[in-house]
Amino acid sequence: MAWRVAKSLAKLKDQVNKKWPKRKIDNDGTIGDEAHKSSSSDHNAWVKDGSKGVVTALDITHDPANGCDAGKIAEAIRASQDPRVKYIIWNRRICNFQKVGSAKAWTWRKYTKKNPHTEHVHISVRSMKEQYDATDAWKI
Repeated sequence: MAWRVAKSLAKLKDQVNKKWPKRKIDNDGTIGDEAHKSSSSDHNAWVKDGSKGVVTALDITHDPANGCDAGKIAEAIRASQDPRVKYIIWNRRICNFQKVGSAKAWTWRKYTKKNPHTEHVHISVRSMKEQYDATDAWKI
């Protein structure tokens, strides 16, 4: 199936690349690998826009030596409470735009799945076109 990246995430990646042009990109990612296909990961192009699938997740490599600190990016996006965001995962923590269990919206909580997300920050955007394709600048 043909796929594309959500325009909001393409905008975020472009901003990151312009802000830190020498950053490493080893752990950047959009479309999921074979391991992702059997999961409900937003790295799968499960959102449909016409005949194309839309990937609603972006990974950005943690490279503080070249200025790109994934923890600072995660915190800036969390603090901005950007309405496009579904959830953020960074360094064994996750926060969602909405309340999850007893955790308030935008509150970090423990993340215990296999990948601890210490090499990259994961940003997922919501599945409504007006959000995933919004190209407003990110506050990073």
